[in-house]
Amino acid sequence: MEVNFKCGICKTNYNFEIGSPSTDENMRLVFEHKPICPKCGAIDKELLSELGQSQMTEWHLKGLDLGIEH
Repeated sequence: MEVNFKCGICKTNYNFEIGSPSTDENMRLVFEHKPICPKCGAIDKELLSELGQSQMTEWHLKGLDLGIEH
């Protein structure tokens, strides 16, 4: 799944293939592939952009419609 992020360091918006998203026991998002900023190379500094938030909300709601636990 490709998701839109904003780098928390250089503020660049970028798309990244995260693989299969899931949630942990605390309901935090977990990505199969950690996003890496293509401009500054930052790891673990990503923020979901507005588009990314919409993409992840859509993913979550589709799972609920199908009865899938994330």
